[in-house]
Amino acid sequence: MRRRSRERYSDSDMDNNHETEPLDKINNDQSKARHEEESEKHRKTIGRFRIALFAAGIVILLLLIIVIVVGVTKKYEKIEPCSSGQRVDLSEPLVPSIFHDLTSKEVKGMMDFLFKQKDLNLTRPEKMSVKSSYIFSAELHLPNKRDAISYLDRGSGQRPSREARVIIFRGDLLIPKIMEIIVTPLPNPTHYTTWIDDIPFQYRPVTGPDYGGALVSITTKTNEKARQLLLESFGGTLVDCGDTCLTYKYISPMSAAVSGRKERLYWYWMSQFVEFYILHPIDFAVLVNMDDPNYAIEKVWYNEHTFDSLDSLVKQYNENKLQKKPILFPVMSENLFSTLYRRGTEVPKTNQRAPISIEPDGKRYSVQGQHVTYMNWDFDFRMSSTRGPQLYDIRFMDERIVYELALQEVSVFYSGYKPTQMFSNYFDSTALIGPQDKGLVPGVDCPSHATFTDALHVMESSTKPIIYKNAFCIFEINTGMPLRRHHSFSSFHGTMYEGLPNSVLILRSILSVVNYSYLLDVILYQTGAIEVKVVSTGYILATPFTSNAPNFGVHVSDNINGNLHHHMFSYKVDLDIEGTHNRYRTLDISTTASANRFNPDPNAKIIQGQFVISEKKTEKEAAYKFNFDTPKYHLFYSNLKSNKFGVPKSYRLFNRGMSKQLLPSGKGNEPAMAWMRYQMAVTKHSDRERTSSTIYSGLDALDPVVNFQKFLDNNDTIVDEDLVAWVSMGVQHIPHTEDLPVTHTPGMDLSFFLLPYNYFPEDPAMGSRDSMRIEPNVYNNPKSGVRVTGFNNEDLQCKPPSNSYKEMVEADPGILFETAEGQSTSI
Repeated sequence: MRRRSRERYSDSDMDNNHETEPLDKINNDQSKARHEEESEKHRKTIGRFRIALFAAGIVILLLLIIVIVVGVTKKYEKIEPCSSGQRVDLSEPLVPSIFHDLTSKEVKGMMDFLFKQKDLNLTRPEKMSVKSSYIFSAELHLPNKRDAISYLDRGSGQRPSREARVIIFRGDLLIPKIMEIIVTPLPNPTHYTTWIDDIPFQYRPVTGPDYGGALVSITTKTNEKARQLLLESFGGTLVDCGDTCLTYKYISPMSAAVSGRKERLYWYWMSQFVEFYILHPIDFAVLVNMDDPNYAIEKVWYNEHTFDSLDSLVKQYNENKLQKKPILFPVMSENLFSTLYRRGTEVPKTNQRAPISIEPDGKRYSVQGQHVTYMNWDFDFRMSSTRGPQLYDIRFMDERIVYELALQEVSVFYSGYKPTQMFSNYFDSTALIGPQDKGLVPGVDCPSHATFTDALHVMESSTKPIIYKNAFCIFEINTGMPLRRHHSFSSFHGTMYEGLPNSVLILRSILSVVNYSYLLDVILYQTGAIEVKVVSTGYILATPFTSNAPNFGVHVSDNINGNLHHHMFSYKVDLDIEGTHNRYRTLDISTTASANRFNPDPNAKIIQGQFVISEKKTEKEAAYKFNFDTPKYHLFYSNLKSNKFGVPKSYRLFNRGMSKQLLPSGKGNEPAMAWMRYQMAVTKHSDRERTSSTIYSGLDALDPVVNFQKFLDNNDTIVDEDLVAWVSMGVQHIPHTEDLPVTHTPGMDLSFFLLPYNYFPEDPAMGSRDSMRIEPNVYNNPKSGVRVTGFNNEDLQCKPPSNSYKEMVEADPGILFETAEGQSTSI
């Protein structure tokens, strides 16, 4: 029954469904449409809301960025420039110290006085000639040391007069000569006295009239007679040459000691007239007699052969009697050795700036004129025209350690097959060392925060003082090396850390003598130590390649050799240790064998080092030549002052730049540099033995004006006397390809130190605020926490000064380069 009813229901239901299907379908479609319409409206509403929300987010983000930028900008606007620190006053003093360079006022007074002296018959620079009387140079003449010390230490007696030492070339005399006179007192001199009056005229260095006259003469003669030869052989000419010019520039002296003639002979080299012209030599040179009024050419060197004259060379060349082998160098505009453009792999990969040094609290040193104060240090400095940088009255904790620390000479002796380098024995004082130091560049030569000072010179080209800008730089710098430090990690040794960063003051000058540059530093340490450092850079003196003499040079580029040469430096160190009554001793280190009492073998020995004190009594005993078999400590001390243990308070001279001069004594130009026979010599101070070399050394080897060996031959006693140490340094240089284009500084540095030795009761730098100590709160228990003392937060709260050198040199090129007037920019 149920099933039947069900079936009946199903049949009926099926019939009804067939009847109502069209109506239901319409209703469903309408409902679906309404639903879709409402969904679409909902989706649009949500979309509009999302867009509005996104737009609001962007607005909020932009506002947030603006707030941050404004905040940061305001924050940096509030950062004040860093304090300038101690005072720096570089103005010329009205009353200069006894060590200060000549002032412009003093130069004017000196010149006015000299040109009124009829017996000197002086010619002004614009009219000077070889046969006239003219001033070659003038600079400060120091007072006698005893007078200076008396004034400085006790304030007793009269202040020593300011004086000038003037070199005059007397070409106007029947027998020409060189005079050195002392003009006094400055700034209003009343008289002069003769210092040296018998210097042979032939010893004079090459001067403006000499060099210029010879250059015009030999250029004209060579162009008239050998123009076609030069064009065919070397692809250029001396005049009317466009961009393929050749030039005579570099010279090599032939002193009487090597030429056998008492005449001034110079080899003039020829090279391409391009940047780094010395790296573009050609195999052509002429020997010029500088004493001949017509500058006679006495020899000609061409393609590894010597000729008696230009006429002889050209005749043989035109008659095809010479093997013609043109050596056409690359197009001169394609300078292979220029540093104008970078090449090789660029580093870093991105344009990141190099680290810089800053002074967060300003300068911790002061400069007043040419006097510097730094922490416990005081000293005066100046630039000698003839000898370069000089320091005086160097004091630590108000006690004088050095009265005079002064460069004396820079020499370079070359070797070679060709005459141009065979005779290239240079004494840089002949070109005047002081004026070669100028134009130091902030950010490269010295830190940009350094203090830059100028140098004043009196030279033949002007009666007015010539000012060379940026001749010195003075700066304090963290060397990146601790001055001291120790770390005890284990509790077995006692946990602690202590260290002191090594901040030093540096007085720097850089000499650029034609092709070479020499960095000269005096470095003052907080321990009372002084370091004198020399570093060589610049570019090598090249010669045209030859296979005839492989042992003289290295083939470093297609057409050039880099030749063996020896750089040598002489320094004067006038030490005053606890006064001027000093002694010099060495601690000679050796080995000793003694019975080993702790070995059962009765014949057992223990061998160990020992030192033996050796007191030096005379100058000859104190002439030191290094021997690896006999190492020594070199000590200077006063026998009147000892520490509480009875040990003399001393300073140790430690030379890390020693070099042996291999030339035999008395041969060639060696006598002119007798100071290089010794790594150090100690003499009794004499006001007549002021320098180890002179501007005449390049030509006076047969009879040196200053014969250093005679300083020692006196053999004065040096016990309880005022002592002077003469220190020499040097480095042999065999060039290599990496020296091109410019020799790098690593491995080219030399230095000597003056180190306190039992002078202080302990390290005098223990008072430095720069030190740091880290230790546990409870001794030897790091778990108790640690305390740090002396840590300096490196977060800058001020804005360091910017390096504006680029704008300065663009506005005034005279800072770096010679101006059209032939002088550096005057202040």
